[in-house]
Amino acid sequence: MNEEKDQRAGLSSKADAAFRLAAKKVIQRARQTGTPVVVWEQGHVKEIPGEQFEITTAAMELREPRP
Repeated sequence: MNEEKDQRAGLSSKADAAFRLAAKKVIQRARQTGTPVVVWEQGHVKEIPGEQFEITTAAMELREPRP
């Protein structure tokens, strides 16, 4: 039972890493093309310029800078 739980946790970690990598690529493409990144936030569609995102490569965290 614990082995199955460990396998699911590993798969979840891999999926999370893949999602973060894809998001990083989307932001890089938005910066290159000068197009906004479209996100769903608090029940609404929001367009954020790619330049406004801060990408930290060490943890691969994506954050929108605070004003």
